[in-house]
Parts: sequence; structure tokens; C-alpha cells
Amino acid sequence: MHGCIFDGDGAHSMSTKVFISYRRDDSKYQARMIYHAFERVLGRESVFMDIDSIPPGANFRNILKEWVDRCEVLLALIGPGWIDATDAKTGRRRLDSPSDFVRIEIGEALARGIRVVPVLLDGTPMPDAGLLPGDLKELVDRQAEFVEYRTFDADVARLIKKLRPDAASAAGAAAGGPAPQALEQGMRAEGRIPIDAAIVHNPDGKWFKPGAGKAEWFKDHEHGPEMVVVPAGSFTMGSPEGEPERESWQKGTESPQRRVTMAQAFAVGRHAVTRGQFAAFVDNTGHKAEGANIWKGDKYEHDPKGSWRAPGFVQDDTHPVVCVNWEDAKAYAAWLEQVTGRPYRLLSEAEWEYGCRAGTTRPFWWGSPITPAQANYDGNYVYKGGGSKGEYRKATVPAGSFAPNPWGLHQVHGNAWEWCEDVWHDSYVGAPSDGSPWLQGGDASRRVLRGGSWIVTPQNLRSAFRNRNFSGDRVNNDGFRVGRTL
Repeated sequence: MHGCIFDGDGAHSMSTKVFISYRRDDSKYQARMIYHAFERVLGRESVFMDIDSIPPGANFRNILKEWVDRCEVLLALIGPGWIDATDAKTGRRRLDSPSDFVRIEIGEALARGIRVVPVLLDGTPMPDAGLLPGDLKELVDRQAEFVEYRTFDADVARLIKKLRPDAASAAGAAAGGPAPQALEQGMRAEGRIPIDAAIVHNPDGKWFKPGAGKAEWFKDHEHGPEMVVVPAGSFTMGSPEGEPERESWQKGTESPQRRVTMAQAFAVGRHAVTRGQFAAFVDNTGHKAEGANIWKGDKYEHDPKGSWRAPGFVQDDTHPVVCVNWEDAKAYAAWLEQVTGRPYRLLSEAEWEYGCRAGTTRPFWWGSPITPAQANYDGNYVYKGGGSKGEYRKATVPAGSFAPNPWGLHQVHGNAWEWCEDVWHDSYVGAPSDGSPWLQGGDASRRVLRGGSWIVTPQNLRSAFRNRNFSGDRVNNDGFRVGRTL
């Protein structure tokens, strides 16, 4: 979070003092652009940043209150990640903390009767009053202004003019600057791509760097999956002949190795689709997904009452949904596409392995060996490539458990199998090399599953391991992850 005070001293100034409140991880670039626009009107000597101006060891709460008390207008910049920003250490929402800088700034301004102007960035809606702490609820009753990336210069000039009508000429001079163009050039030079989404967790706003999914993700729907951007590139699909326990259940399934190229970046679910996310789909559509094969410790038994709601073990909304077949997964992706207007789909098998490996070439993204401290599988067994026995949990764990891979994807090894788009083929002979799903030939009654699950032995969790099932079968260790074309 930064705040800026614009003090009306000097030949180029307005008399109005303005404080800008914003979150660094929500709108730092927009705030900087607005800062420079005001700076051109007021002069550099009248503009300063609060964090940089707070002396070490000073009571930041008292200083912020003093600064807010000096201003006549507070601009509350609200971007897509403003309301849900969380503390990295505690995981708690920042607005819920009385020590949150943004809450202190806006709360003090409202309490003191200072004019507070919500500035909604890039189509962000006004937060619902029910999501705000008590001292900020009045914010939703204030007339908001809008600043869009595409019309930034005109929007900020209008904002300055409204704050002080006699500043119209200065506001016009402030507009037309190169800030938006320079921002876009800088973002593209870093390899970032623009993504418009309803909810963004990214300090660079809508600009995402492919492969930076550990820190950046987005959501197109309040109850939809969190998505990360994976880069364009090439990789070797399949397993080398020397990899321990390759093709352990059927020879040829992981070969021949071949080079596959993803021509464009695309988005992948940060986690498997969760039970809570699937519930939102069912509640909205009335989709029926009942009857499932339940693992009984030594075999599967069909239970007509088994379902994603009753998978045979305890789950909550953070666990991956299971007891869903390929057709259920396809229906979910189609619903998500309909409600968001974005091209959601199941991943191709090649896209799945590419995202799983995240630039690595070993059996698992971290290398080898493997233990149950790294993934959820039957810990009674040891991988021949290295490892040790450990806990057999006999159920799923939350989808965000264990460390993510280098591109920010969680649980690509174990927990629940994940349906892919592809028809099952016994080998890669004739498979496409462009990352597209393989839909011609093969066994059209079966679809590919990847990643392993809580039931299986560790060799089945390898990046190259392939499994399949009938597209209409529901099993209590089968789930799915979605992709999105960008």
C-alpha cells in the first residue's frame, strides 16, 4: 500500500490537498500513473509517498492519521484484488486487520468527514457493504469515479477537473502523457500478457507473466477455479527408457518420446476443480452426477448412492471433487464457458504433461525420489527410483496441499486422477505434436486420466504415467482440472 499527499503550495498547485490510498499488490502501476498525472499539475515538491516518508521506528498509525487529517480529498483506488487481498504470513484478509494501512487511511477519512472518492479501476465493481469491515461500510455510499486503462488520460483529466474545476487547463496538460503506452511497452518487454478477469491476484494488475503462477493467478467467476498462465514452449513428452517403473502396467503407453510444441501461452487451473466449485455448478444447473464406484480397500464396488457428495470419505469444499466422470467434467467446463464468456475446456493430454513438468524432465517435477510428505498416494509402497514408505491417508486432502510446481500448479502428482480431453490410444504413435487433443482413432469409449491418486502406488504418479477409464464411469479417485485458451 502507498498513499500520496498533494499539498496545494507552489505556483502550479491547486489548493485542494489529495491523499491517494491504494494497495501495492492490487494497483501499484495505476497508482503510479495517477501519481505522475497529478505531479505534472502540482509540481514534484508537492507530491510524496507515505511509506517512503515514514521514518524508521515511527508510529505509522499516528502518521497516517495525521496525513489523512491534512487532506481535503482521499482517493481510494480499488482494483480487482483490493477486497480479497490477503496477508502472506497469516493468510487472513488484510481488510479484516485493524493494522491494515488501507483500512486505517479510508477509515480515518470517513470518520473525520473528509471527502472520500472511490476510484474503480478497469471495470472493478463497487465492493458489497457486507464484505467491508464496519468502519469502511460507508464507502459504498460515496459517488465513485472510474479510471480505465484504455482511456486513462481522459479519465484522470476528468478526475482532476472534478476535484477542482479551476484546474481544467492543468488537467488537460497532465493528460496525453505517455504513461499508458510506456506501461504497456514495459510489461510486454518483461514478457507479460494482458488478461481481463473478474478477480486478479497479481501486483501487476492485468499483466501476467507466463510461468509466474506461484505469485500470480486470476478468476473469471466468483465460484470458479483460480487460473495460472503457463508459457508457450516445447518439451519432450513421454518417459525415457531408463526411467524406473516406466510403462509398468502396459508396454508402449509412454512411448515413443516425441517433441511437442505449445505455440501460445494458455491458462491452467491452479488446483484441480474443488468440491465447492463443482457444487456452484450443480446448484446453478441442476446437473445430476450420482452413482459411483467406491474403493473398498482391495476392490471397487458400485454404490448407487455414491457421488461427489458422498465419495466414501470425509471431504470439505477445498478438496478436489471426485466421483465425476468425463462427461461431468465436460459439462462443468461448458457451464464455466457460458457464465464467464471465456473459452474454458478440459486440457489435452499433452497440455497436462507440459503443465505438470513445468520445464523439468525427471519422474516428478521435483526430481526423484518421492515420499508421502510430497504427495498423496498409498504410502505403503516405495518407488524404485528412490523414496521411503510413509502415511497412507486413504482419502483426498485439500487441493492446495503440498508445494506447487515451478509454474504454480498444485497436486499434479497424486490426490485425484484428472480427466483429459483425449481419446485413449495405447501408444504415442501418430500423436499430434502441437499440443492439441488426440481425438482420431483409438478407443473412443475411454478417455485419458493423468496424475495418479490417493489410492495408487508411487510409480503411477510420474509425470509421464498414463491411465484411462470409460468416459461414463464415476470413481472416487477421479477428478479433473480445467484449461482456458488465452
